[in-house]
Amino acid sequence: MDVARGLYKKRHATRQRVPRGFASSFSLRLSDIQRGSVVPVLERTTVDADALFDDSDADIFEEARIVIQDALLSIQKGSGIPRDFPPHALREFSSFGRTLRGDEFIEFDSGTPDAVIYSQPIRRKIQEQARLERFEIETLVLGQVTGISADRGTFEFRLTRGEKAILGRFSSDDIVADLRQHLDRSTMAPTVAISAVAIQSMDEEIIEIQDVLSIEPVLPTDWSDRLSELHDLESGWLDGVGRQVSRKVLREVESLLLEFIDTQVQRPYIYPTEDGGVQLEWPYPAGEVTLTVATDGKVEAYAFSKSDDDEEDDRAFHWHQLSEITEFVIGGIARYVG
Repeated sequence: MDVARGLYKKRHATRQRVPRGFASSFSLRLSDIQRGSVVPVLERTTVDADALFDDSDADIFEEARIVIQDALLSIQKGSGIPRDFPPHALREFSSFGRTLRGDEFIEFDSGTPDAVIYSQPIRRKIQEQARLERFEIETLVLGQVTGISADRGTFEFRLTRGEKAILGRFSSDDIVADLRQHLDRSTMAPTVAISAVAIQSMDEEIIEIQDVLSIEPVLPTDWSDRLSELHDLESGWLDGVGRQVSRKVLREVESLLLEFIDTQVQRPYIYPTEDGGVQLEWPYPAGEVTLTVATDGKVEAYAFSKSDDDEEDDRAFHWHQLSEITEFVIGGIARYVG
C-alpha cells in the first residue's frame, strides 16, 4: 500500500494526498490452502478502478507489486535496495512480516520464473540497508513488571536479559488486570513472559514494548513463591548465623529453573545455604542429585547412589552453562528415579 502510494505521489507531484478510497480499493482474498493448512494462498481481488484512477494509474497496485518483487530480487542477489523504491515506504516495508518465524517465508508469484521470497533474513537485510536503527517485531519478552500507569496505557518492565528497564505500552484495558497480577516493585518481582509487539535494535536488543498481546508467568507459582521466601530471609536466619541470599544468586537460580521447565525436569526442593547460596535437590530412594549455586556464580553438581558408595559424580560448572547443568541433572535423575 505504501509503495503504491509512493508511486502515485511521484506521478502526481502537485497533489498532496492520494484519492479518497485509495486504500479501500485494494484487498486480498484467501484463494487456497495447501499442504495441510500450512500454506495459505492469497490473491488480489479485482475491482473496478475506473471511478478512482485515470487510465495511467489503473494498474498502480500491480506496478507496486512488481516494484516490491524487484526490490526483493535485488536484495537476494546482493545488489541492495533499488533507487526507485519509494524511500518513505522503507520503514513500513521493514515492518512487514514481523510475525514470521525462522522457518517461515512469504513467496510472491510462486511457481513462476519471477518467484521471490520474503523471510526474516531478507527483512533484516532491508533493515540494514535502509540504515534503520530499530524495527518492529512480534516476540516473547521475559522480565518483571515493576510499575503500571493505567491512565497512560504504559508500564515499567525490567528485562531478564541484562536487567535493563524499558517502557511498555498496551492498547487494551483488559491487559491491566494481568499486569497488576504480576506487579511487584521489589527486586524479586516474578518473571513473566509477555507476547508483545516490540521495538528491537539491529543487535537484537529489546528497546521498547509497543503493545501487549498476552502475559503469562514463566515459573509455576509455588516455584516463584519459594524464591520470594528465600529473598525475604534476613542475615542470621539460621540460629544467628546464615548469610542473606542475594538477588544475584536468586536470579541465577531462576535461570536454572527456567531451563528445567523448558526441558521438563521436575521441581526440585529449594533450600538456602549457610553461606548465602541456594541448594536444589532431587532425592529418590535409589540416589540423589544436588546442585549448589554459590555466591561467586559457580554451581557444584553432585549425584550419588544410596546403595553403592563407589557410585558418585561430582562436577563444577558456572551458572551460565545452563545446558550442561541440565544434562547433568537429567542424567542423574534417569539413574535414580523409580
